[in-house]
Amino acid sequence: MKKYIAIFVVCGLVHALFSLYWGFGGVVGLKSVGQWAITLNANYGIWVNLALVVVAIFKAFVTLLPLTLLDHYHKVVYFISFVMAIFLILYGGLNTIIGWLKVLGIIENFNFYTTFGQAFVWDPLFLLWGIGLFIYLLKIKKLK
Repeated sequence: MKKYIAIFVVCGLVHALFSLYWGFGGVVGLKSVGQWAITLNANYGIWVNLALVVVAIFKAFVTLLPLTLLDHYHKVVYFISFVMAIFLILYGGLNTIIGWLKVLGIIENFNFYTTFGQAFVWDPLFLLWGIGLFIYLLKIKKLK
């Protein structure tokens, strides 16, 4: 079970830490999210930064929340985590496929950096986060 914990915790915290980094004004990797993120940051500055810090805190919280199930099984936490795992698998999986279709030239590619981020970085991380969480939750259910 430890490897599944490692998968979803690492993937979720990588997402959270990058959001936090961007929230504090960092720009490395921002092109891989999309030009819209750079434009939004340029137009609204501190408000976007504040929103990204909130997003980072939320991502970290929802990543670590399922770990409480190791000590005490709680139906609400399990249900919320399960719904989130399904969402992450669907969202990450669909967007990873779309990213690969762009890489293969089947769908028009407007921006190399965004396509790279979609196909190889952010959306596969969402997918792995969801898969790791899903398997972890199935194993927790068997233990309880």
